[in-house]
Amino acid sequence: MIKLIPFVALGLGLGACVPTTPPAYLAAPADPAVGTRSPGYTAVTAGIRSYDVVEPGDWRELNRRVAPGAGTDPERGDSDDAARRGR
Repeated sequence: MIKLIPFVALGLGLGACVPTTPPAYLAAPADPAVGTRSPGYTAVTAGIRSYDVVEPGDWRELNRRVAPGAGTDPERGDSDDAARRGR
């Protein structure tokens, strides 16, 4: 019980520092003049891609397709050569 008294005193002390009314920007109602866009319909299956089972591909070509700047430098060479050069 004695250990609880400092926490109660701390809570009451901090509670005295809290303003009694909320700031105006928190209590202000929404502005009805602000325009909003109407909700549109989007199909549940929009953007779904097929992920069928495929044969394993060449990992070097797969890495080239997902690398940043893919397709910007056609003379990049083999990925093993790039690793040896320190890229």
